[in-house]
Amino acid sequence: MENRLAENIRKYRKDLGLNQEDLAERLGITLGTVSKWERGISEPDLQYIMDLAELFHVSVDVMIGFTMRGNNADSEAERIGKLEDELSIGEVVAEYDRALMKFPNHFGIVYGAARCYMQIGVVYKKEPELRRAIELLRHSIELYSQNKDPKLSELDLSNDIAQCYAALKEYRRAIDEYKKNNICGINDASIGLLLIENEKQPQEGIKYTERAFLTQVGQTITAMSGFVTYYRDTGDIDRGIRAIEWTLEYLKSLKEEPAEKAYLDKMICLHYFMLAIGMDMTGKTQKAEDNLVNAVRMARAFDEKPVYTLDNVLFAEKARGSTVYDNAGPTAMESLIRTLDRDGKETSEGFKKKFYELIK
Repeated sequence: MENRLAENIRKYRKDLGLNQEDLAERLGITLGTVSKWERGISEPDLQYIMDLAELFHVSVDVMIGFTMRGNNADSEAERIGKLEDELSIGEVVAEYDRALMKFPNHFGIVYGAARCYMQIGVVYKKEPELRRAIELLRHSIELYSQNKDPKLSELDLSNDIAQCYAALKEYRRAIDEYKKNNICGINDASIGLLLIENEKQPQEGIKYTERAFLTQVGQTITAMSGFVTYYRDTGDIDRGIRAIEWTLEYLKSLKEEPAEKAYLDKMICLHYFMLAIGMDMTGKTQKAEDNLVNAVRMARAFDEKPVYTLDNVLFAEKARGSTVYDNAGPTAMESLIRTLDRDGKETSEGFKKKFYELIK
């Protein structure tokens, strides 16, 4: 048996951002009393322990730090978590319900139960389970300071609540929940779809949908640049070439009118140039030259009359005229020169010579 009451009072107080004087004021006691509790000189009576547990959103067992025979909240949460791969979802929920009776304020148990109720509610369209999931998810947010999973954020919990409301067909509440936590537009796609499909507000919804799409375009190009760099640095040039080719087709597909000029042309000519570098590094001299000529021709054409707006970009009707920019270089040709300086160290002398001849 172990009692960690003094340590836990100090820990949970700090987790709430309270100093000793704040805690004393909340409980209606003196600062000296709190100090003695945290130093282990004295202990609060049962009523104060219950008040502390309620304030810190933990169970009395957790507040005291009571453990016996491995039967504590952490081990119980871990045990039930392992059962999720072995038992039916209904049986797992029953295990969580029993654990909640003993540990109603343990984050792992509360959130684990919420996930299970949510799964049942969403998959089988069961209203009581969805309501219970929302209740447990809100309590999970209150207990979030106990969370030990760095991949799980309060945003995830709030978005789960929004998903439950959507499953309940309470679309306005779902939208409001998504909007409360729409950091950097992360929920734009969900908000847009709900507005268009369920709230019948297409003009409002398309703004969110379009913004989500354009954000995803940027993220996709950035992700593919990561693949290209990774394959280059690990010596897998062939897979790097495949990544560049895929990105090229993706960029070209985003032009509403392929024959008309667009900001995308600057990115397209840059990727033709990167493809030329890859072909040269793998000994495909003719393909390297063909892509090089194409890249320089496109760069020169773009720079003659550059476009730095979202005109002629597919699905960007609401953003027409919006200015865009990148860090590749102030002009398309400059972006090719910078790329050769940065990534073309292993290209052949013939390739470099051909490039500088073309840009004269």
